[in-house]
Amino acid sequence: MKTFFPTIYFILLAALGCYGQNPAPKTNTFPSVTTLSSWANYNSQQKFDLEIRTLGFKFEIKEAETSSIAYTYIRKVVIDGVNYTDRIVYRIANDNSASIISLVTASTDLVSLYNPQLATFKNVKCDTPMSKDKNTSCNCYVSKTHAIDICDERVKLTMGDGNKYFISVAKL
Repeated sequence: MKTFFPTIYFILLAALGCYGQNPAPKTNTFPSVTTLSSWANYNSQQKFDLEIRTLGFKFEIKEAETSSIAYTYIRKVVIDGVNYTDRIVYRIANDNSASIISLVTASTDLVSLYNPQLATFKNVKCDTPMSKDKNTSCNCYVSKTHAIDICDERVKLTMGDGNKYFISVAKL
């Protein structure tokens, strides 16, 4: 009896210790296609800025071009001990006629994440510059209001940190 209670105690301690070491399941921290489409409809960087910050993105740079202004946001993530930089670019035409959201990452397989969300979109031939690279596989979709390209870059993009998945949502 003297060894029974300590034995039970150590068994419970070992079981609870193993249970506490199981990693928490990974959650998707990327916006849904519906959210990306809504953002592409805003034509308002201020409104977009408030919502993207809730996902951990921070404003990095504003670039003005002849026909549009691009706002780049980044967030640093660590997955399985590897550091990644996620980038999302919000581009608005100078006349507010169109906007586009581009998300680039290496931390999550965007192809398998976003393709199931596009069941109601029409799959079309890709005419994007990225899809012309023989090492890139893209799926391109359209609805009445949006064009969406999802690409798996099998070679590194020239982003400097190994990003390889790309989604672009454009308002038509």
